[in-house]
Amino acid sequence: MIRMILLAMTLVVSQSFVCADESTDDILFSTSFEDGKVGSFQSLQDGTVQVRATGTAAITPKYAHTGKQCLHLLGDENNTITFILPEDLRSVKGISFHAERWTRRAPFSFRVEVQQDDTWREVAQLDYIVITGARFRSHVQLPITGDGETQAIRFQVTAASKSGVLIDDLSFHETAPKRPTPIPTSVMPSEPLELVDSQPLFTSGTQGTHTFRIPAIVTATNGDLLAVCDARRKSSGDLGYQRTIDIVCRRSIDNGKTWTPMEVIENIQDGGCSDASLIVDQVTGDIFCFYNYITADRSKKEYRFMVQKSSDHGKTWGEPVDFTDQVAGPELKNAFKFITSGRGIQTREGLLMHDYVHIGKGVIVFGSRDHGKTWEKMGEVSPGDESKVVQLPSGSLMVNSRISPGKRFIHRSSDGGKTWESNADFSLPDPNCNACIIQYTAQRDGYAKDRLLFCNAASNNGRKNLAVRISYDGGLTWSAGKVIDNGPSAYSSMTILKDGSIGVLYEPGYKEVRFVRFTLSALTGEKLNKPYVPHPTAGP
Repeated sequence: MIRMILLAMTLVVSQSFVCADESTDDILFSTSFEDGKVGSFQSLQDGTVQVRATGTAAITPKYAHTGKQCLHLLGDENNTITFILPEDLRSVKGISFHAERWTRRAPFSFRVEVQQDDTWREVAQLDYIVITGARFRSHVQLPITGDGETQAIRFQVTAASKSGVLIDDLSFHETAPKRPTPIPTSVMPSEPLELVDSQPLFTSGTQGTHTFRIPAIVTATNGDLLAVCDARRKSSGDLGYQRTIDIVCRRSIDNGKTWTPMEVIENIQDGGCSDASLIVDQVTGDIFCFYNYITADRSKKEYRFMVQKSSDHGKTWGEPVDFTDQVAGPELKNAFKFITSGRGIQTREGLLMHDYVHIGKGVIVFGSRDHGKTWEKMGEVSPGDESKVVQLPSGSLMVNSRISPGKRFIHRSSDGGKTWESNADFSLPDPNCNACIIQYTAQRDGYAKDRLLFCNAASNNGRKNLAVRISYDGGLTWSAGKVIDNGPSAYSSMTILKDGSIGVLYEPGYKEVRFVRFTLSALTGEKLNKPYVPHPTAGP
């Protein structure tokens, strides 16, 4: 939910502002609100430009993308600004501006409309476009279609009181934008996915645990399944609110049909651990379990990073190793940082890769070049929150991140993580929840198709509707998807089993952590053209 309204472009306007990635020769009108009088307004006249406003709009000197001022459209029901275009602006074919949603409080809706031939029609519904609290990171570019002249542009917003949107650097263009902002779909996956198996592995309220949360699952090199999660002993709260969390696991040697009793992985006695994630080293057979740790001393709030290694497919575990200082410098000592739960990867070159989040700043990718003996920081991407790293068949890297309701954020690197290209992906609607992405098959390994799988709570409004999609082009486009669970569903983790079927460990709400299994045929109608074998270094 994010709104961005093109409001009140009415003020006195400066003709000098242009975004760096926009053409300067097709601008009909631009403003960065530098000449507007500070304070609220209901109507404005700037030469032949007439603006009529309902609700509350104001020029504020507190925030700006460029200059010292911007427009703040405060929350109100049906807050509307109608921008009446003079004759010399009626050829407008594009709109561009930077925006920031002001607080996440509901309700929120925003749409842009145009009047052509005395008839109003919608240009775009933009509830999910603008990021909250990211300092004008949302750059919106909209085309105006239709053969008639555009007589007026209307921006309508509904938001909570004293909430709203900040807008700066607005321009009207004579041509449509070359890279228009993708508009998220409101159509969610709905077709049920036929499951081979479905069973709860960890049930909240049992085994001395208030709530089980945060799933992680991998397939060991011998084919065993390892399912891991938080055992939140006293409450459902995250690690910052309680220190009584253990990392627990169960194993299966028969493709998930039966499971061993629950065991505790970590053996730290003086603090809490959470958000486990796993990497299987296909070369050595070792499994690494990462998690976040805070000491029981509540005067200390530093998040530390721990890793434990199993060399017998998850049956036993070595001592915890604190590797925080290897991947996070002293400047992050007291920062809110945590390793993303779920899983990391091993690249075709044998490199182990994972990531952690620096809240409000982005995602740091880290890894090991020596099979887990040492770890190092490898790069940063932004914006981002809990993320997954995946290597595509081409060898390029992708970081798929939760960012805000309505979309995921995708970062791609073709040079091993030295540089990244970043874009929002509105084809993956998301309620701002941790998800899972995994490379399944590759043509370079003898399979008929490249196959990339993505699993998340496919909803723009709440954590629900767990669905799986497939991509054959490295995540550029995705299938409509099929639904595992149309009820409450939050975090999920995915793995490929030794028989080639697909396993998902997920949260159906927070009452349990559940394991399900399905086949490629159930998802797409396809069958593998040869038995599934993981790449010798790129784990399943």
